[in-house]
Amino acid sequence: MLKIFSGGELSVAETQHLVYFNFTQLLMKYGCPVEVTLKRMGGKWKSVILWWLRQNPKSFGELKHLIPGISSKVLTQQLRELEEDGLVHRENYREVPRRVEYSITPFGATLRPIVELMCEWGKNQMPEFRFGLLDLTGLRVLVMSPEMDDFLRSELESRGVQVAIATSISRALTDFDQIQPQALVIDTELPDNQAYTLIRHIKALEPAPAQKIATIALTPATRFGDRRQALRSGFQVCLTKPVDTAELAASLASLVGFLNG
Repeated sequence: MLKIFSGGELSVAETQHLVYFNFTQLLMKYGCPVEVTLKRMGGKWKSVILWWLRQNPKSFGELKHLIPGISSKVLTQQLRELEEDGLVHRENYREVPRRVEYSITPFGATLRPIVELMCEWGKNQMPEFRFGLLDLTGLRVLVMSPEMDDFLRSELESRGVQVAIATSISRALTDFDQIQPQALVIDTELPDNQAYTLIRHIKALEPAPAQKIATIALTPATRFGDRRQALRSGFQVCLTKPVDTAELAASLASLVGFLNG
């Protein structure tokens, strides 16, 4: 709160006193600039939420899948505070069923270097990371993406993932039966809506809910309708192409509960 002096024009002494007063008030609130940063992104979850939003928008459901340790109540509160601080934008779509998505604002994006450095520092503290890569040894993943299959195979196998590449729905269903994958990564740009046909078949074959298979859709950056259709078709998370491999690995680990296994 500013100190107000009565009377007309301030004298030099009064001006100096006012500047000193306001400065000391700021010091009382924030003794160190780090406190300003922590006020905006401190706590257990805000930096994690900003990391997941740093590339593309996410729905509340996607964030809940990707951050399994957070409750719906806490996630709602954290998103509200990030929105109030101008770091996150909440978009309501006039659709039925209702759709709400969260994205990082230009102001929030200024924190991205900090979030990335926090991520790198965390990698160095975790035994689950080998040579900077999240170790997913033994995880079984079925991929159907003609555009990115070789790239995804290389990236995932470098993390210890057992990868099966399918080039058709019939082949995907055969591989699904043979390897019993724990996760699916499917490109929504497959011709003739094959991605949605395949996910319907897979959902019909899924085992008990406790053993639910993780499903990730790869969507093009220029076709926003693909995200909506993918999530409504049963995919848990959408990742925009070109895929950030660190985000893909983290998504698989979160959805499958791999690090808790």
